[in-house]
Amino acid sequence: MVYRLEQDIKPENGKAWHMLAMENPITRSIIHGKNGSVMKRFNKHTVTKTTFVGLTGGINVSQAPEQIGDADMQQCINFVYSRDSNRLTGRDGIGKLYAMDDSIRDIWYDVDTNVLLLFTNTFKAYSYVVGQTPTFIGDLNGSDNPTCAKFQDKIWIASGGHLQYYDYSEKGQLGTVTSSPICNLVFQRFSRLAVSMDGTDGFYISEVGDGTSWTEDTNMSNKEQWLDVGYGDSGTIIGIVPLATDIIFLKSNGKIYQLSGDADPSNWEVTEISCDTDTVGTNCAVNIGNSVIFLSIRGLKTMAAVEEYGNIATNDIGDKFNKLITSNMFEPRVFHLKRHSMLLIRSTSDWTYFVAYNYLVGAATILKFNIPIASICETSNDILVASNNNIYKWSDEYTDDDGKKIDYEIKLKSIIGANKVLLTSIDTKFSADYAGEVELIDGSLDIKVPSNDRNNVKCCHSADNLELNIKSGDRFTVDYVALEVADL
Repeated sequence: MVYRLEQDIKPENGKAWHMLAMENPITRSIIHGKNGSVMKRFNKHTVTKTTFVGLTGGINVSQAPEQIGDADMQQCINFVYSRDSNRLTGRDGIGKLYAMDDSIRDIWYDVDTNVLLLFTNTFKAYSYVVGQTPTFIGDLNGSDNPTCAKFQDKIWIASGGHLQYYDYSEKGQLGTVTSSPICNLVFQRFSRLAVSMDGTDGFYISEVGDGTSWTEDTNMSNKEQWLDVGYGDSGTIIGIVPLATDIIFLKSNGKIYQLSGDADPSNWEVTEISCDTDTVGTNCAVNIGNSVIFLSIRGLKTMAAVEEYGNIATNDIGDKFNKLITSNMFEPRVFHLKRHSMLLIRSTSDWTYFVAYNYLVGAATILKFNIPIASICETSNDILVASNNNIYKWSDEYTDDDGKKIDYEIKLKSIIGANKVLLTSIDTKFSADYAGEVELIDGSLDIKVPSNDRNNVKCCHSADNLELNIKSGDRFTVDYVALEVADL
């Protein structure tokens, strides 16, 4: 409690005396008396406690900062939801594994065979084992971003030319199937290879059990088969994704078609299931269980099997954060990290900026890397990253990005009052593998606390609206933040 001399008061007898005012920001209110005199009223202000736990709402830029939920954040940079606990934790750093002579455009991994392929901007292909020198396996015969699929004992590659394959058991050079259609999309279906070329209507499947056989015979259903999807609808195929027992075709005019049936083409049925989805690109749709998540010019959407007529329903899923994706969209791409239940969405020309969407939590954060990233893939143990000529590992072994510091930042929901608000206490609990420092900032308030401990700080900070920023250059996990606030 602080006492100070407030002012001279002159009662009716004219004799002056001094009034001592008790000054306590929690209890003080001011009443102006007659002739401008100031008196004190000691009414207890109501203190409320707001606790931010889990922060599983992710970034919410769809509402005013004071209207978002307590589990939402205005900003969240370089945090992800842990795959083991769904706790909000700072992302790991990246460390260099190997430097090549050529810049890398894409990387691909198959968990069943432990085969990792690298593709360069000069259209060369390499096989790679972490810790070893990449092995050149041949030149691609197309110039598009390659897609790959494992079928039988080969890895099949479609890059805008004829279909190619890599026999990983013999570790030889790439082979080319000159009888195949020109394609840049490939996957396995109905015990066959399925291919297509974006910009066309054509969908083709190989002979049953043989990805090298593309000879058509209309009298034999086990030979190559094909169909034009939505022929004449003014759109072309830009994406193909398996969904349960069906195949989903996304077209450039916003239409989506569903192919139902089995290995016998006579049982195939093609149905238009949507007509205004505004899908945006070949690498912007992924299969997740019994649903497909895809990117449109209006944000992130999903298609899922439902027990209704037509059996496929589309829904928006990125309402809270779509603005982060749709602003300045340019040649977007989606990377799927299955073991982390996460989609990394690179939606702009800035290859250091990603929106990280955890589809189990249903929340998104922002990742800002210190290097431009061309491609990301999961292996059985690690996450690998391609940037310029280099291959990196994204791992908790590293606390920075190739020697550059990572900045972690969270901005919580805004707290407002009738007039001003008074922050009287900040109670935080953070966890970390090593000792670090976290800054708690709002205007003139700047408090530093350890990143690996619980901290309860008493303070006296007023603001028109309270927006606590949590910043650090050290990786840590957020357990909770509790604020005690009074309305002035």
